[in-house]
Amino acid sequence: MKDSYLYDITEVCRMLQTTSRTLRFYEQKGIIKSTTSTSPRRQYTKEQISLIRNVLVLRTLGLSVKTIAYLQRSNADLRDALVLKRAEIEALIETKIKEITLLNNAIVMMEQDKDIFEQKLDPPPAENDAKLDTIIKKCTKAIIQGDATLLYEHLSDTMKEYMPRSAFERIRADTLAPLGNFVSLDKLEYDKKHPHIAYQFIKYEKLGLKIKYVFYEQKIQGLWLGYYEL
Repeated sequence: MKDSYLYDITEVCRMLQTTSRTLRFYEQKGIIKSTTSTSPRRQYTKEQISLIRNVLVLRTLGLSVKTIAYLQRSNADLRDALVLKRAEIEALIETKIKEITLLNNAIVMMEQDKDIFEQKLDPPPAENDAKLDTIIKKCTKAIIQGDATLLYEHLSDTMKEYMPRSAFERIRADTLAPLGNFVSLDKLEYDKKHPHIAYQFIKYEKLGLKIKYVFYEQKIQGLWLGYYEL
């Protein structure tokens, strides 16, 4: 027998940790529904609550209300939509990394009493990649082994202030936890558009670790830890 119990909007908000305003907005946009009854308040069946939960998950993943409505209407592939959203975010991240790099470069120049309006903020291609290769090798080893002292020898003052050792140790532990055992170093690549940006790939038992280095005058101005599929 189908469960005919109706849940009040207050109950649903408490169950799903959302607000009545959010549910009303989603209903206005047509991506969720409530059940009309004798009560003047919105009420929901278990099936409707399940749909609301799905919508909230998709919103948490960054999908827009418009995209969710399209998925519901067209029965399009959800994975394709998530892959597209990831690509959009990655493009945005690249733009923000570029902005952070330029800001870091401007700060370094000002600390050296240089006029940022008379200088090229985007550094020229590295003339001696061998030196950067050596720094990357040392820092990668430091990250793998958790040697903050060695790593911080190669960080800029700005980076040290931005990422204190306690933060690095916490980020490293959280990032390396799902990887499994270390296997081997993989490829080292320099960004074709921005040669002062390098990517070190490292093979682990379960996942690959991708380290992004951003350099300025052979000091690390940016450092990101991520994953890649083996």
